[in-house]
Amino acid sequence: MSERNYWFTVPLVRALAALGVRHACVTPGSRSTPLALALAREPGITDWPHLDERSSAFFALGLARATGFPVMAACTSGTAAAEFLPAAVEARNARVPLILVTADRPADLLGVGAPQTIDQAGLFGVAAKWSLDLEPPPPGEAAPGFAAALAARLVAFALDSPPGPVHLNLRFREPLVPEGPWPSEPVAVPGILPGRVMPAADAVVRLADLASGRRGLLVCGPQDDPALPAAAAACAAALGWPILADPLSGARAGSHDLNRVIAAGDPLAAAGWLGQAPPEVVVRVGALPTSKPLWQWLSGHPEVPQVLIDPAGWRDPGATLTLAVRADPAATLKALAAAAPRSAPAAWLEAWLRANGAAAAALDGVLEDVPFPNEPGVVRVLADALPAGALLAVASSMPIRDVDAFLPARPSPLRLLGNRGAAGIDGFLSTGFGAAAAHPGPACLLTGDLSALQGLLAAGSLARQGPFDVMHCPFGSIANMAVSAVYFVWGWTN
Repeated sequence: MSERNYWFTVPLVRALAALGVRHACVTPGSRSTPLALALAREPGITDWPHLDERSSAFFALGLARATGFPVMAACTSGTAAAEFLPAAVEARNARVPLILVTADRPADLLGVGAPQTIDQAGLFGVAAKWSLDLEPPPPGEAAPGFAAALAARLVAFALDSPPGPVHLNLRFREPLVPEGPWPSEPVAVPGILPGRVMPAADAVVRLADLASGRRGLLVCGPQDDPALPAAAAACAAALGWPILADPLSGARAGSHDLNRVIAAGDPLAAAGWLGQAPPEVVVRVGALPTSKPLWQWLSGHPEVPQVLIDPAGWRDPGATLTLAVRADPAATLKALAAAAPRSAPAAWLEAWLRANGAAAAALDGVLEDVPFPNEPGVVRVLADALPAGALLAVASSMPIRDVDAFLPARPSPLRLLGNRGAAGIDGFLSTGFGAAAAHPGPACLLTGDLSALQGLLAAGSLARQGPFDVMHCPFGSIANMAVSAVYFVWGWTN
């Protein structure tokens, strides 16, 4: 009976749309027909068809990073489902909400030689925050609101702190094409109100006692909360501290106070500045900073009190934490700014700002003497060429390290994204294209040669179907900039 498939998928998709899911990436396959047709008929969800499951899942990841809300990726059974794993790993480590839906054969076809049939239950293992293996029940067998309640669970679990991927494995029985009328019953959807983990009052008092009057550093690592940069700026102002702002933290560009932002943290750490101006305490938010010299210094100095503010997880590979504050970083920094009674001596911040200016001038001098194009020069040209509100997606390995070292702080908004959860180069173009598809303004992708070559299939597919003009590498870009033989730049305006 085809009714059981559509009795389930239609209200499921309608409920997802009602809950705010606006995008679904779909790759072709017979077994996923009931889900694909339900998505095609839902006006509240934009379908993004893809030829390749791996590219589709990374495109969904980019959409979710840009919107901050769960995006669905749907595929057929067998090895097609296994292609979702790399994006699931990145999403879990980078805390990106995804809803991965894999179509499957019924359980009685498992292990008997049926084609395109593998064991898909729990396929993504620990990469999925939550998973469910389900054969859609016949009409009348489950509660009338079962599909809508399941949709609410998928969204809630994907958003629950820390956000991440969830997996629904649907075992569809044939026939896969609807035989009867399309379901039209209204769907009642449970509401979801995500919240923040607020800091306890005693935690704020302890933080204030640890930080007040001390020469400290506020290290902002990669993160996606748009509220954090302003909270970090207010906290640094109250404490008299510099902010070592990773480019993916959001704190290096924007309308918030940039007077304490250190953009040359990586070159300064590499040059040994932390040995000359060692902090008495370090407060970290976000993921590990991109700068390897900075992280190596922190890992090598456990005698310096180090505090991590994070609502979940344990980001401490160096095992040097003194205190873990399990709360929302932006809310905690805001509370710390209000509670700190004394700031550090003014000479502390002044020394860091002088060092930051000297490092920037030295880098400028070196770049003036090096023939253009070169990789650091490309980063500087992008910093000048990208307009306010633009998005810059940066590949892992050397591109993000060059951006960390050479991208200056700027007062005009610039959103930076990168796959730094597992820090792989695979899937970058698809992720960047997905983010650009949801970003309201101009977007640019900066990639190395290997990540560009790995993603050419995705790029060619999107160039044919996408709603944007892709300026093909290696010599097209915003403001007609030149690009080196190693770095490729892709740009468009929505």
